[in-house]
Amino acid sequence: MVLAFSLLFLSALFLVWQGTLPLELGLVFMSISLAAIIWRRVRRLQTKHQIRVDTRERKAKWGGVLTVVPGLSSLSGMACHLFITRNDELIVEDLVGIRLIPLSEISRMGLFYGRTLEGHSDREMMSHLKFRTLPRFSSVRAWLARNPQARKRLLLAIRFQKPLNEWEYSEMVVFSDLSDVGNLKAFSLRPEIAVKMTLMPKRFRGSKQKKKKDKLQVTEPLPWELTHHLAGKSLPGETAEILPVKDPSARNAGQNKVTHRRKDLAND
Repeated sequence: MVLAFSLLFLSALFLVWQGTLPLELGLVFMSISLAAIIWRRVRRLQTKHQIRVDTRERKAKWGGVLTVVPGLSSLSGMACHLFITRNDELIVEDLVGIRLIPLSEISRMGLFYGRTLEGHSDREMMSHLKFRTLPRFSSVRAWLARNPQARKRLLLAIRFQKPLNEWEYSEMVVFSDLSDVGNLKAFSLRPEIAVKMTLMPKRFRGSKQKKKKDKLQVTEPLPWELTHHLAGKSLPGETAEILPVKDPSARNAGQNKVTHRRKDLAND
C-alpha cells in the first residue's frame, strides 16, 4: 500500500512538472498520497507502542500482533495478540476471547514465508518442518491466494500434541505477520521457543536444489560410447570427460602389433 501511494505521489509530481496535470489537481493527489503514507507510518508506530504496553502490563516475555489464518475458533483473517508468559504459556487474545496454551502441549513450530507453500507439497513441508504427522496447508494456500501481499510475510505454524477441542483449536494453528508488526524473528529466538522451532529461509528451494544436484551427477558410459573408446575413435565433447583416459603409449603399442602381424601375413 505504501508503494502504491508513493507511485501516486511521484506520478502526480511528474505530470505537474510536465504541465500535463493542472497544479491544483496535482497538489490534491500529492497531498492525499503523502497523508496516507504518514498515517500508515504513525498507525504502525502506535500499534508497536500499544503491544509493548500490553506486554509490560501482563509481565510477559514477548508480545506481538498477528493474523489468524486457520486452526482457531476465530474467523480467518482476524487480528489477535500473542504473548509468552513467564510460566511458559502462550496467550492468544482476540475479539472472540482469550486462550491459554501451555508450551508443553506444543509438539513443533515452524517459521517460513508465505511463498514457500507455493513450491512445496504438504509432505515436503512436513519433512522440512520436522512434523511427525502430515500437515494440511490447503486452507492456508487458499487464504494466501485471497491475500497475495501475505506471500512476502512470515507464517508461524504451531503443531499441538493433540487438539484441545473443536471450539478452541485443532491440531495445527497458523498465524501470519500480515501487518508486519508481529516481530516473529524475536519470537523464534526465545530459548523456550527455539527448542521446538524450525526456520526456513526466505529463498528456500528444497526439492529443486536436490533435483539440480541429481542432474549434475556423473553417469555411466553408454554402450556405444564404450565401443567408440575401445576402437580409438573420438567422442563428442560432452561425453569425453565421462570415460577413463588410458595410457596413449599402450594404445599405440597395440596398434603397432596389429600392423606387424598384417605385414607378416602378407609376406606369407
